[in-house]
Amino acid sequence: MGSLPVSSGVEYPFDNIIDALKHTAAHTTEGIVSYSPASAGEAPAAPRTVSYRELLDTAETNAAKLQKLSATKPGSVVLVHFDNALETIVWYWSVLLAGGIPAVTSPAMFSQNEADRQKHLSHLYKTFNGPLCLTRRSLLEPFEEHDDAEKRIDTLAVEDVDSEPAPAARRRAFKPSPADVVALMLTSGSSGNAKAVPLTHEQLFAAFRGKTSSASLRFPDSPFMSWVHMDHVANLVHCHLFAIASGISQIQVPAANVLVDPAQLLNLISRHRVSRTFAPNFLLAKLRRQLEAGKTDALDADLNLETLFLDTGGEANVIEVCAALQPLLARYGAPQDAFKPSFGMTETCAGCIFNLECPSRDQAAKSEFASLGQCMPGVQMRVTRLDGCGDAAPGERGSLELRGDIIFKGYYNNEKATADAFTADGWFRTGDLAYLDRAGCLHLDGRTKEMININGVKYLPHELDASLEQAEIPGAAPSYFCTFGTREASMDTEAVAVLYLPSYDENDDAARFETQRNIARVVSLHTRSRPRIVPLRARDMPKSTLGKLSRAKLKAALESGAFTEQQALNDAAIRRYRLATRSEPETADEAAILDIVRQQLELSAEDDFGVNDSVLATGATSMDLVAIMHRMNKQLPALASHPIKLTDLLNHPTIRGLSQRIAKITGAVVEANPKPHEYDPVVTLQPNGTKTPLWLVHPGVGEVLVFVNLAHRIRDRPVYAFRAKGFNAAEGETPFASLDEVFQTYRAAIKKRQPKGPYAIAGYSFGGMVAFEIGKLLEAEGDEVAYCGSWNLPPHIKFRMRELLWDECVIHLFYFVGLMDEATAYTHKAQLCEFNRQGRRLDAIRYLRQHSDAARWDELGLSEEYYLLWVGLASNMQGLAVDYEPEGSVNSMDIFVADPLSHVAKDRKDWVESRLSAWKDFVRTEVRFHDVQGAHYTMLNPEYVANFADTLRRVLRERGL
Repeated sequence: MGSLPVSSGVEYPFDNIIDALKHTAAHTTEGIVSYSPASAGEAPAAPRTVSYRELLDTAETNAAKLQKLSATKPGSVVLVHFDNALETIVWYWSVLLAGGIPAVTSPAMFSQNEADRQKHLSHLYKTFNGPLCLTRRSLLEPFEEHDDAEKRIDTLAVEDVDSEPAPAARRRAFKPSPADVVALMLTSGSSGNAKAVPLTHEQLFAAFRGKTSSASLRFPDSPFMSWVHMDHVANLVHCHLFAIASGISQIQVPAANVLVDPAQLLNLISRHRVSRTFAPNFLLAKLRRQLEAGKTDALDADLNLETLFLDTGGEANVIEVCAALQPLLARYGAPQDAFKPSFGMTETCAGCIFNLECPSRDQAAKSEFASLGQCMPGVQMRVTRLDGCGDAAPGERGSLELRGDIIFKGYYNNEKATADAFTADGWFRTGDLAYLDRAGCLHLDGRTKEMININGVKYLPHELDASLEQAEIPGAAPSYFCTFGTREASMDTEAVAVLYLPSYDENDDAARFETQRNIARVVSLHTRSRPRIVPLRARDMPKSTLGKLSRAKLKAALESGAFTEQQALNDAAIRRYRLATRSEPETADEAAILDIVRQQLELSAEDDFGVNDSVLATGATSMDLVAIMHRMNKQLPALASHPIKLTDLLNHPTIRGLSQRIAKITGAVVEANPKPHEYDPVVTLQPNGTKTPLWLVHPGVGEVLVFVNLAHRIRDRPVYAFRAKGFNAAEGETPFASLDEVFQTYRAAIKKRQPKGPYAIAGYSFGGMVAFEIGKLLEAEGDEVAYCGSWNLPPHIKFRMRELLWDECVIHLFYFVGLMDEATAYTHKAQLCEFNRQGRRLDAIRYLRQHSDAARWDELGLSEEYYLLWVGLASNMQGLAVDYEPEGSVNSMDIFVADPLSHVAKDRKDWVESRLSAWKDFVRTEVRFHDVQGAHYTMLNPEYVANFADTLRRVLRERGL
């Protein structure tokens, strides 16, 4: 089929959309390929093709009938109300050619709540001054049930129009001017507060020129495709009318055909050589999961995505999703940076600001969410300061405002909303918070009315939504999380509300409890608050045409009491399960410890935490653990002369376990036949998740505390860490005697808890060497080690190990735990050496304490004797490696690169080239290097751990885990 070329200057030979249809119908054979809904388990029926010539002829005939019936008057509003794209298109054009103003609606706009439906109908009647509704008989019911007869919208069934004989006389010609309205589009759904946006011919053509020139499509003659309802600007304007003006075909697909099986989106793109189509983040995430799981049977054997230009929007695009999906699509010919995150509104004729370098640009910037790029021709943007004093600086959050030829001039029949929408100097207030980076690219930062404020700290709900999605929580349906702030009169601050769609059986109390516990854990990690969680039914969470949940409507519904019944049922089920499974304190010590933990973690008596639950699984940070230990030693009389150590808390992380440990070390319990102490190297930092477990090897100091904050951010898999032998010296536990003992002990511990691969193991600093050796042992037994990671450690370490004498170990430990910085610590090296020479090692600890951060010392709550033990273990561990030479190889390795220690390399480049690159001699396939934030001893600090976790998740995903 031929196509109508659009010049590189994007000039059109017409100034209104009616002439565009006539011109395209006369000069091309292009048209609409329309699919019917696919039945479950059946292949979709062959599509119907309607040429633009046929569309024009049918619409002309219908327009004449409508004029004959006096159904339309020039300038009068007609609701075009259908549930499929092709029928909407035909009658949209019929109304437009008859001189009416089409307002496109659909049954999806009507709530299942009767009160909301009534409110919506009254609002439509008032907004459009008593319009006519053109629809099918099967869709008349909501209009006929309206209880206010005086404000009931008149209806006309298209069956009655079809049965009307075509008039003999030619219909009255209708010649629009560029300023005339093409369509009225509603900005929101059924809550009664929708605003109507009039779109004009001149506005549309300004948008089309900008969209065409900014995209520079590789295949400009290829069709557009939409699976979005016609009542949304993303279809009516961005696909349907844009395609007609461009002289190309369009593919119209029912949403269900794509949403049920995202692979069909790729098949349709390939079969029709689609250039431009749309997919929001939730659909991309679903497609990614499908492809990563190897579920490709539904894909066409000859799948070809070389034409792909994928507009994305409607919600924040998570870079992790785009970055993971890009190589998966590239296997089928998709171009680099196939994703085009955009910003647009009904008021701007859909997308008007585009990022054409996703994911590459955002990956390079280490962004969590995709930038939205820069303005297309025809629009300008600015971000103004929140205090109203001029434009915001780069990186400063402010209010996003737009102006240009593509921007609408005002809401239909709503002067107040129009006045509120524009500044005194004519800029359109989008209602979005945003900032511009130094390259002038747009980043959204929430809606002005959506920020969650908890004790004065503000959180972005879309970030919480994304975190819940990425956690892949069993029992919760993907893409059905909605978070927002809510506050009751009795509350001091807002709480986070989480609404979600469950996938478990409603009678499965255990699954409900586990799902809620995991949701609470994710939210608590981000906000340090306990959320209000309510599972809803599918009918309570309708999605928009773009597949979005309406945060505003769901919040209003929750606060109005619409979900009271669902919350009561959920609370009763949770309470029932807790009573059946949770043990209450049986001793005074258990009650006291439980109270201490609840105080530190700000848990109420209603929170799902009992004496058999692990403190490590609550989201407690490393500093929380130290504080809990400190509080116990201070508040429990039994510990006055026998204080517990951090090792006790890590080895016995439940309330009952801690109580039993206290009874044992204080002599309160004397066992008749006490079992000898047995060293267990494994500390379970995060027990949840269904993916391959992650095993972490301690740095040279031997302790796992450094991994605690990271483990809470790895929510889709269990996280285990190894703890060096010797911390329980009082129970006869002796340090490791050789490196081989370390390797074999840790290997055996892995096999005991995870008998089969694939395995994922990484080591921090010194632990990188141990991870390498364990990987070799596992592979020698025929197991697969899919991820072997060294975090900032080269393979050749014996020279550095020989430098780490006892005084160096003291220095490293003190700045490792934050008692002083590296530079300060090294100023005391000479004095520490003298203490060590004299055999006065405890005096050395006491001396260094005097120069440490006193508040930090108190916060850690560890004794001088414990630090001496700890330094001894670190010195012993590193002493084992003074003759270590790497041998053999592992299949692959990932090196995380942080700033090196000042005396081992001058910068990262030198560090990689002179030391870290040597790993290539010990890897059979490939070594990958990944930059992380921070320095050798700080890369897992609170300010860097989120970025580190993102990198780690990406690497695990790339390794097939």
